[in-house]
Amino acid sequence: MLDKTYTVHVAREGGHEQETMTRQGIIDMISTNDNTWVFVDSQMVSVEELETIELNNSTEIRINPGMVGGSETFKVFIANQTGDQEVMMSKQEIVGELSQNQGNWLFVDGQMVDASTLENTSITQDNVLRMVPSIVGGSDEATFTVQITDSSGHSVAQMSQTELACETESGSNWLFVDGQMVDATAVREMDLSQAAEIRLTKPLVGGIELV
Repeated sequence: MLDKTYTVHVAREGGHEQETMTRQGIIDMISTNDNTWVFVDSQMVSVEELETIELNNSTEIRINPGMVGGSETFKVFIANQTGDQEVMMSKQEIVGELSQNQGNWLFVDGQMVDASTLENTSITQDNVLRMVPSIVGGSDEATFTVQITDSSGHSVAQMSQTELACETESGSNWLFVDGQMVDATAVREMDLSQAAEIRLTKPLVGGIELV
């Protein structure tokens, strides 16, 4: 089955294109091109994981090659099950990821920013950028209703326990379960199934220049 092919969405400067590729073709593309990453069902995977991960005809596979043409790139911390992975992305690439995948969240210096806001936001190398892809903990992981408080007000989101752990481990966000603050090191192991209220509080930040 080495020759089995899959539909792959490849990001280009002009938009996304669909290509038919084998597993080895996907591996070769991301192995031989610097700053290229692949998402399988919205979860970022490494070359090593791609060699063994289960793929089928319904699997969504997306490849984001590094943009060409001299666009300035920024360090982005992308959350996964084991922590954060660093990738270099241009502002255009980040906006594209947020626009194409509505479940992805971007935090600039701890503040959640959507695609339209980011397009009109001036970012620098000093800003800390973190992206939390949707279903970062896997499609079978339970999700919980989370009340989110940040500088823009209050919102509600469905988050897995892994996503909550990634957010609290960043060191700038606070997690309250039934009114009690939870230490970041304890989030991954605690039982949230009986929690009546889960609240994630993000710091009020400055230094993001809107233009």
